[in-house]
Amino acid sequence: MKKAFISVGEVSGDMYAAKLIENLPDFQWSGIVGPRLNKKNVKSVANISDISVVGLTEALPKYRKIKQVFNQSLQEIKNTDLVIAIDFPGFNLKLLREAKKLGKKTVYFIPPQVWAWGKSRIKKIVEYSDLIIIIFPFEKELYKSYEKHKGQVQYAGHPLLDIIEVSYSEEQLKEILDIPKNKKILGLFPGSRESEVKTLLPILLKTAELVKRVYPQLETVIPVTENVKNIALEIANKSFVPVRIVSQQDIPNISHEVMDKAFFSLIASGTATLEAAIIGNPFALVYKVSPLTFFIGKRLVSIDFLGLPNIIAGREVIKEFLQEDCNPVSLANYTIDVLDSHKKYHQIKEDLKIIKGQLGERGAIKRAAKLIEDLMLK
Repeated sequence: MKKAFISVGEVSGDMYAAKLIENLPDFQWSGIVGPRLNKKNVKSVANISDISVVGLTEALPKYRKIKQVFNQSLQEIKNTDLVIAIDFPGFNLKLLREAKKLGKKTVYFIPPQVWAWGKSRIKKIVEYSDLIIIIFPFEKELYKSYEKHKGQVQYAGHPLLDIIEVSYSEEQLKEILDIPKNKKILGLFPGSRESEVKTLLPILLKTAELVKRVYPQLETVIPVTENVKNIALEIANKSFVPVRIVSQQDIPNISHEVMDKAFFSLIASGTATLEAAIIGNPFALVYKVSPLTFFIGKRLVSIDFLGLPNIIAGREVIKEFLQEDCNPVSLANYTIDVLDSHKKYHQIKEDLKIIKGQLGERGAIKRAAKLIEDLMLK
């Protein structure tokens, strides 16, 4: 049996990886894992919580741990045939480089967004990867002049179309969460990293408090990943607004369930915003990091929007609240404004349908798995 190492650095990568290995049963797996990969009995070299951070200044306290995980990963890779990296370029590009030096076959599934961060990374991605599996059709053109051999870059479609699933009706979810039938859900999504939750959740809770003064029929639900649940509970206990904090362990696919049933949501920038766009209920994007991280990011990024739904649409469909604009008063005013206007609310829903249509057909995970199988036959 072939041995494969899979490296993820975020909850979204863990979600994609778990589905991918379901479609690659003839491999023995090890890697850097999250909760979903853990359930697939992947041998854990480290956990995503050890290396997952947002921004330069946020990463510095974890530098020693990240370096340790990197070295442990290299030791494991020496005994594998294949290395698959999913996004998380700061860590994964270096890992693929070292894997190539060791003579391993390498795959970058969901490479970094070079169209956002500039093309400087493309040469490295192509140099370190035997196979690059992209998820947006327009990315193919970006790699065209860099490919080392025909077929090195392959478009599979977006895996979220395969992954998003809901099992409960609104009535059933409300019953499980003990929410009265006549109430509506306000979803708060503070992110999956400690630094995000510590920064964003107090702002979102204060926002919910302000919104509930105008819309008292709203009940606040906060889906969280298991690694930040205790931090979220600690922060929420200091708030004046009653909330329900629920994790994947409590209810499977809880984030998707809440996105699907929420009347409105406030969502941390990241993959979750595209998940919410596919599901189709109105929301706003929130983002706040250290001033230094934001300053550096602004100088590096070559796009007008932060959120994937807006990047795909080419315009601001989803309102983005960044840095100083990410404050309770601005967020509450916007939320109330959308909820007050039937026209604005339904226009967002219509725009989100168009964005979903631009993501291609279902089946991306199976297509990606087939490409990897074909690589191993060469």
